[in-house]
Amino acid sequence: MSQRNVATSENMQEEKLPSRDLILLPLLSMLTLAACLLAANVTARHFFYSVRDDSCSIDDPLIGFRFRHNCTTHAKPAEGLWVAHQFNDCGYRTRESCGPKPRGTTRISLLGASAAEGYLVPYDETFAARTAKQLTLELGHPVEVQNLGREQCYPDCILRRIDEALALKPDLLLVAVTPIDLDHMDPSEVANPDKPMQAVVDQVQLRHKLDPHNPLNALQDFVEHSSAGVATLHFLFQNPATFVRLYLLSGEHAAYLRPTLSPVWESRLKACDLVFDEMAKKAHDADVPIAVVEVPSLAQVSLVSMNSAPTGLDPYAFDDRLKQISMQHGIQFIDVLDAFRHGPDANKLFYVVDGHMNGEGSAIVSNALVEQLLKGQRAALLGTQRQAPLAPAR
Repeated sequence: MSQRNVATSENMQEEKLPSRDLILLPLLSMLTLAACLLAANVTARHFFYSVRDDSCSIDDPLIGFRFRHNCTTHAKPAEGLWVAHQFNDCGYRTRESCGPKPRGTTRISLLGASAAEGYLVPYDETFAARTAKQLTLELGHPVEVQNLGREQCYPDCILRRIDEALALKPDLLLVAVTPIDLDHMDPSEVANPDKPMQAVVDQVQLRHKLDPHNPLNALQDFVEHSSAGVATLHFLFQNPATFVRLYLLSGEHAAYLRPTLSPVWESRLKACDLVFDEMAKKAHDADVPIAVVEVPSLAQVSLVSMNSAPTGLDPYAFDDRLKQISMQHGIQFIDVLDAFRHGPDANKLFYVVDGHMNGEGSAIVSNALVEQLLKGQRAALLGTQRQAPLAPAR
C-alpha cells in the first residue's frame, strides 16, 4: 500500500464519529427543535391567547342551553381583544328590557346562532345593535332589537324558539342564517321538534364524527390546542386566495360554494325549508312579518373580494337557494353579500382563524340590512300598520 493510501485511510478513521455522537447529535437537534417550538408557542400565547367564560350558560330542556338573565360574561378571542357579553332580564344580548314594549317603540325579535348574537364582538359593534341605532335615526323613534341569538342555535334550534320570539310582541321577526349554521345543523332534529336538544355540542367531536376522513381535522385540532398554530394560520390567512385554497380541502363542508349544490347540502336546505315553513305559519297567525338575512361566511366574502374567483366556485350559490326558499314562504330575503364586494379584504372583517365576523364586518351587514328593511318593511317598522307577509311564489 502506498504512503498516500495509508494516510487517507488513517484520516478516514480519524474523521469517523464516535458512537456516542450518533445518539447525542440527533438528540440535540430534537431538543433544539423542541425549544424553538416551545419558545414560539410561548410568544404566540402572549399575543394569541383565548379565554372563554361560560358561567352565564344554563341548561334548557327545549334548546339545550340558554343564557342566564341579568348576567355578564367575558371572553377573549385569540385574534382580538376582551369582549363583554351582557344579557338582559330574559337572557338576551340586548340592553333594553324584554318586558312589555314601551309605547312608541318598534321592536324586532332576532333569532339565529353566533352571527346573530354577535359572538366575540363588542355589543355596540354587533350588527343587531348597529341596526337598532341606524333605524332609530332613520325612523325618528326608538327601535330595539331583542337579540335572542345564541351560539350553536342553528335552524333546528330556531324552530324551537319561534314561539318565544313572537311572545315578545315584535313588529318584525328577523332571522339570521349562515352557511356554517346549516353545516353544523342536524337535519333529523328538525323532524323531531319536541325532542330535547343536547345541552352542549362538542365541536371537535362533532367534526370528527361527521367527517372522520377530512385531512384538515388534524390541522384544526393542532390549531385549537396551540397558540403557535393560531398565529401561523392568522398570518397565512391574510391572503384570501390562500385561505380559500385550504378551505376547499374541507370537502363537503365547503360544497356550498359550488354552482350546483351537493345532495348533502340540498338535504340541509330541505330541513331549512321545513323550518321556514313553520316559522311563516306562526308569524302569519301572529300578524308579524318576517325577514331572513344571510350573513356570509369568511369563504364567501373572500371569494367576492378577490379580483377573479377560481373556476368552478360561486359564492352566491347558497344565497340563491336560500332566497328561493324564503320567497316560497312569503319571507323577505335580505342578501348582504354583494355589499362586501367593494369593501375591505376579508382578513379585515373576520377573525380569520376563528371564522366569526368582527365589528367591521358587522358594520357592513347592518348597513345593507337597514337599507333593505326600510324598503321592504317600512310600514311594519313605523308601526302605523301591519304589513302582510309577501305573497308566496306560485
